[in-house]
Amino acid sequence: MAQLPEEITTTILELQRQFLGIIDQATAVAFIIVERYGETEATLSDLEQLDNVRERASTYYSRFYTLLLRIAESQPIATAAMLDLLHRSLEEAQAAAEALIVTCQEIKVDWNLS
Repeated sequence: MAQLPEEITTTILELQRQFLGIIDQATAVAFIIVERYGETEATLSDLEQLDNVRERASTYYSRFYTLLLRIAESQPIATAAMLDLLHRSLEEAQAAAEALIVTCQEIKVDWNLS
């Protein structure tokens, strides 16, 4: 199995945990909006944004799962291309996680759900 530095593995697993939290929060906010206000013209845009948040978070979560699995299966070491993809994905995911969290928070504030 190809080994990654413990710090990178920990960062990836923390990001996956964060993306699970984002999926949960976006789903909960969408549920509350639909329950309180229904699916109307006023809510549709925010519900679509929340769907997008869930999809993006799910994509990042799955990407890390797949990359970690492929790296673990690599012998004797992971390819340079795979490691490069991992590092680029880490940078992109860290920025995306912050943006997705902000989107959920803004929608909560807009609908007074804080």
